[in-house]
Amino acid sequence: MADRTSIVAPFRGIRYGTGNSRDLSALIAPPYDIISPGMQEELRGRDPHNFVRIELPEGRGDDSDEDNRYTRAAAALREWLAEGALIRDAEPALYLVEQEFQLGNRSWRRRGELCLLRLPEPGENYVLSHEGTLASAKADRLRLMEACRSMTSPIMVMSEDGRGELAGLLAETRGEPEAFATDGNGVAHRLWRIASEPEVGSIRRAIGRGPLYIADGHHRFETALTYRDGMRKREARAAPTAAFNYALVLVLSAKDEALKILPTHRLIAGLGEAGVERLRARMEELFECHRWPLPDVEALGSQPWLEGIAPHRHVFGVYCGDGYYYVLIARDEMLPGGASLDVAIVHQHLIDPVIAAAEGEPRLIYVSDEREALGAVVRGEQEVALFLRPTRVSDVLAAANAGERMPGKSTYFYPKAPAGLVASDASSDPI
Repeated sequence: MADRTSIVAPFRGIRYGTGNSRDLSALIAPPYDIISPGMQEELRGRDPHNFVRIELPEGRGDDSDEDNRYTRAAAALREWLAEGALIRDAEPALYLVEQEFQLGNRSWRRRGELCLLRLPEPGENYVLSHEGTLASAKADRLRLMEACRSMTSPIMVMSEDGRGELAGLLAETRGEPEAFATDGNGVAHRLWRIASEPEVGSIRRAIGRGPLYIADGHHRFETALTYRDGMRKREARAAPTAAFNYALVLVLSAKDEALKILPTHRLIAGLGEAGVERLRARMEELFECHRWPLPDVEALGSQPWLEGIAPHRHVFGVYCGDGYYYVLIARDEMLPGGASLDVAIVHQHLIDPVIAAAEGEPRLIYVSDEREALGAVVRGEQEVALFLRPTRVSDVLAAANAGERMPGKSTYFYPKAPAGLVASDASSDPI
């Protein structure tokens, strides 16, 4: 388990003691960063042991040193372990996760492996990222980790899996899952525990020395590094296999066609009339600009607007509330030496300059649903909607390999890995 030639390891997972029921539908929660206040309240009402009480506890972080949202999350974790609502497996294992979901007119099944990732030391570069992070989000996750001494939800990472070996191992037929759940989006989650040494060894060898690419959880990864460094100062005598030297990850194969990225469209308010006119002028100046009559909002959804338009060029859609839908195609002269991704180009040449020149206080909002974005402008709630095609998995890998930082909310991997299926210890105890 402490083999330094492998970057992943099995572990003793913390998970619900299912008793007579393997159905965890009332107990799991989405990851913290997509839980709205209304969703948080709804999750709390599902079951007294819903994992949202640990993943995103209620209250303020500064109520007092002894009693705040983080100490309450840690107290709930200890209490649930003591009473058996949560258990920690007696022996290390890997955990196979299957997610079945609908997208478009098709059903998909995606599988990944929950395991521990040895956090890289300075100079090691086997975990690659593509997005920047925010200090406030990292500070929040760090306080939760310090209080709970656990990782409450996994970081989603991708293996390039050049020969498809990992994808083949993940696809192997299994019996009945040990636990299952259906979330609020209708996604079915299934969990198997894999403990046999031959199977564990095969999966570890398929993941190999990496690299692994962060799909979702950049803040959690950087937080885990900060937490590890702090724990090393406090626990100087801890063994190299101490749990704080590892992060909980869900490893996916980049070869899996069910590895889906949804587009994340941009809504802008606060530009004012002059700001919207400035945006239109830049559209005409910098892009090939095509104007179409606005389609029926209710007719959207069967096929994305931008699908099939100039597939080998950079294409965007814009609606400014004037009754016309604009399709923008980037001119070739915009590209040499600049950004290479749709989302980076639209920020570099359109969104960021227009927001920077605005006299008011523009607000940028992100949504994944085209109808929601268009409807917000039609109703006058937002001034501009910018529509993007989904970023491709290959683009994410290329950006990470090149050290390119994509703008925030450039990728929305779907579905997310839920909190509450399996958590991991992050104390000074060996894994």
